[in-house]
Formats: sequence, C-alpha cells, structure tokens
Amino acid sequence: MPQLNANCPHFLVSNLAAALDYYVEVLGFERPPLWGEPPGFAMPTRDNYVVMLNQADGLSPRPNGEGIWDAYFWCDDADALHAELTSRNAVIEYAPLDRPLYGMREFAVRDTDGHVLAFGSDKDL
Repeated sequence: MPQLNANCPHFLVSNLAAALDYYVEVLGFERPPLWGEPPGFAMPTRDNYVVMLNQADGLSPRPNGEGIWDAYFWCDDADALHAELTSRNAVIEYAPLDRPLYGMREFAVRDTDGHVLAFGSDKDL
C-alpha cells in the first residue's frame, strides 16, 4: 500500500517578503527560492520541515483563530527552541508548558499573519 512521506502547512500571507523574513530571521528556517513573477510563493524549510507561504492576492489570510494551532511541529527540546526563538524576538503565543493529557512540553509562536505554530517535545525522552 502506498505510504505518505511528509506533510506541510500551507499559509496564505498578506506580504510574502515580510512573512518569509520572519520565518528565516526569527524562526530559523532556510531561505528558499521564490516562485512567480512577481514572487508569490515560497517553501522555507527547517530540519526537514516545510511551510508553504503563498501570497494571498485577493484573499485574506485565515488563521484558525484564537488559541488554536495552525501547525504543530515536534522537536527534541521545546525549552531550548523556545530560548532560541525568544532571543530572535519571536512573537510568543504561550511559553513552554506541560501537557499531561498527551505527554508533551510545548510552546507556540504567532507569525506575521497571525498563524499559530506550536512546537512540542515528548516529556518522556
């Protein structure tokens, strides 16, 4: 049976250049090639994770809403990643906390268009 290999969130953004700068300079993603003329699409990566950023010409970016994640990333150390992103002035949605229900330590950031990205590490590792 065919298997899925990966997935990535697809975010509409109001300003591709500003969003890409935030993902690269603040969140530590690698700057990717741009597609379109003028550029309207990019796929920054970090540690094999991809986020699709798409210029929302004529559309409005639509984050999931207050307190709801738009993407969740597993990492090996949520506290260390939080310290890294805080040092780069990431907009912190909430600081690291323990989630006993599912055994994770996690925090979240907000991007330039209001998308909430959560980062969590397994508390048992």
